[in-house]
Amino acid sequence: MKKGWLSIVIGLVLGLTLSYFLLSYNGWTMVSIGKDGETLSSINELDVDLITNAFSITILCIAVVYGTLSVFNKRL
Repeated sequence: MKKGWLSIVIGLVLGLTLSYFLLSYNGWTMVSIGKDGETLSSINELDVDLITNAFSITILCIAVVYGTLSVFNKRL
């Protein structure tokens, strides 16, 4: 039971840290400009690729930590 929780916590911390430093956030901003050159509205959109890649890296880190703990647990 401890191996599962430990791998989830360490995997989340490691995965989110790697995602923050390795992936660049390029959010889209749509700006509506009026006749006088003034900004009428600004819309920020979510970057779905960033969320998907961060989730994938986090799941991969959890799996690696779980596998590593399983190997070390069998040897002891």
